[in-house]
Amino acid sequence: MTPLEQKLQELNLAAMSRQLEQTIAEAAVKNMSVAATIEWLADMELEARHSRAIDRRFKSSRLQSQPSIDAFHFHHHKSRVQAKNRILRLLDLTFLRQGTNLVLIGNTDPVTF
Repeated sequence: MTPLEQKLQELNLAAMSRQLEQTIAEAAVKNMSVAATIEWLADMELEARHSRAIDRRFKSSRLQSQPSIDAFHFHHHKSRVQAKNRILRLLDLTFLRQGTNLVLIGNTDPVTF
């Protein structure tokens, strides 16, 4: 482990430390600036932290499985078929940026999700 990797570990920047050598090599091939390379490493760290936060929240929820849109049964009821496009548009989360409220009504049974 290089001194820089050790310092990144000390600063709790584990994702940056793990990706450091590979990212620097790739940045050199792409002729990226130092600032762009550091930003790229910071983005990796933020993504790793975001992913760990989601994992922690899921574990603390004590749910049996983590549902995804792939498991959503659109043909369970005709109202779901009719609302399929509206449901899929929710995935881009633009309602959050617009400050629009979202109300979900119905059974929360994971078997039908």
